[in-house]
Amino acid sequence: AGLHAAMSAAALVPLVGLAPLLLPLLGPPLLLWCFAHFAMGVSLRYLIRCFYLELLLRFRRSRAAAEDASVAGSRYVAPALSEAQKQQPTLRGVNVPSQADYCAKGQTIPPTKRSSTLYPKEQPPVGEELPYDLTSPARRHSGFMHFGRAPKESAVEGPEEDEAWLHRVRCLREGAEVHRQVRQHVQQKVRPGMELRQIVEMVENASSALVGFDPKHPLKRSFAFPTGLSLNEVAAHDTVNPGDAPRWLLPTDLAKLDFGVQVEGHILDCAFSFSFSPLHDELMQAVKDATNEGIRHAGPDALVAEVGLLIQEVMESAEVHRPDGKVLPIYAIKNLTGHSIAPYRIHAGKSLPSCHFGGSVRMLAGELWAVETFGSAGGVGFVCSAGPTSHFMRGSTEPPSTMQSRILSSNAKAMLDLIDRRFSTLAFCPRWVVQEAARSKPSFFRSTGGARDAQQWWSSPLEELCNVGLVTKYSPLADVQGCHTAQYEHTVLLRGSGKEVLTRGTDF
Repeated sequence: AGLHAAMSAAALVPLVGLAPLLLPLLGPPLLLWCFAHFAMGVSLRYLIRCFYLELLLRFRRSRAAAEDASVAGSRYVAPALSEAQKQQPTLRGVNVPSQADYCAKGQTIPPTKRSSTLYPKEQPPVGEELPYDLTSPARRHSGFMHFGRAPKESAVEGPEEDEAWLHRVRCLREGAEVHRQVRQHVQQKVRPGMELRQIVEMVENASSALVGFDPKHPLKRSFAFPTGLSLNEVAAHDTVNPGDAPRWLLPTDLAKLDFGVQVEGHILDCAFSFSFSPLHDELMQAVKDATNEGIRHAGPDALVAEVGLLIQEVMESAEVHRPDGKVLPIYAIKNLTGHSIAPYRIHAGKSLPSCHFGGSVRMLAGELWAVETFGSAGGVGFVCSAGPTSHFMRGSTEPPSTMQSRILSSNAKAMLDLIDRRFSTLAFCPRWVVQEAARSKPSFFRSTGGARDAQQWWSSPLEELCNVGLVTKYSPLADVQGCHTAQYEHTVLLRGSGKEVLTRGTDF
């Protein structure tokens, strides 16, 4: 035994001698793996893939910028369209309801009746109820060095459905019905040649009327986040700012309309893509199918990374066939994700990717999820900031620290007070800040006189709040200039007995 131990120790001597040579080679990859896995909760492969795609995106953007400058400029000129193009387009990407079907439950055109008056008291319409797929691959362990846990009974049973739970469900169903009625109205009215501001205001005016928004109690019922209207290569977080030059919807555009409502803090988040050109049908269908695949596999104890892999497989199995004979692959956008939702918080901490990004995070019964997917044709499947910021959000309503208070100007402090009072932790945009300031007339607004030529008065105090970390900005996110992106999204509640796709409608 002593001889065997001596021989084993002697065999280790060469390895110990190689340690100074191996550490410089293995040390950085090991540290990077630890950073990805433990600090970010993703796989090293996903991290490296995103780094490569960002470099590729920036390179392709630099080449495409000069070529597409004339196309970008044409958006700021009203398109010369025939009356036939304006009045009788075929909206693609959704099933547009007829006016008769839309008004069947008593709603008007344009919608003016609060949605809760159109159904029996405390009985809003139920969404699409689906059983859980117990054979879904997302419920099993897979992958190299995957650290997970066995399914637990508590994760499947869900919370007790007491009065507080039932009230939450009623609020969510009411918000979902508002969303359906608003978006189906917009689907009937949107036309090529419309100014983007007109479309956004159509959404917000209808949402405000149907949800029962009260300026005196703005946090009880309101918009949940800015109305996103992102075109072509811009995938998310674009809307109209005060003082922006007019932008117009062109017949060949691929648009994403992403908006939400909240009832007593319970948020409904839903989005769809639309176009007037058959050029985008295959991309929109692929992304819609991928979203439905994510919904099918969502459920208690499902690994979100595995759900993301299943989404990616469906989306990237499709292709786009151009009239010139080119075949474009469809890429799932790797750094845009679905997410869990909490009261007054659109992103509650968990993310649902459109690819396998590692980690051991699972869905739990009782959680509310925004299952959303983004796809790109002609791009790289990755997005970076592009254009002026229009989306902002407070991470918490904690007051500024002593150091922050010393730095902030009086206008910035007044702006922070307005944000906390009107939006709390809900996302907002400068247009809403201007509307609230016009109503409440704080000191920093009165000093500008509210003049139209001073529409950028909000910029400086808001920038101050962002610089000290009290407000976070979310810039528009775009793939390669000239490509096209699509998005579909539904809000899904994971109940103990099954899932409910709250925002499902006859349109999509």
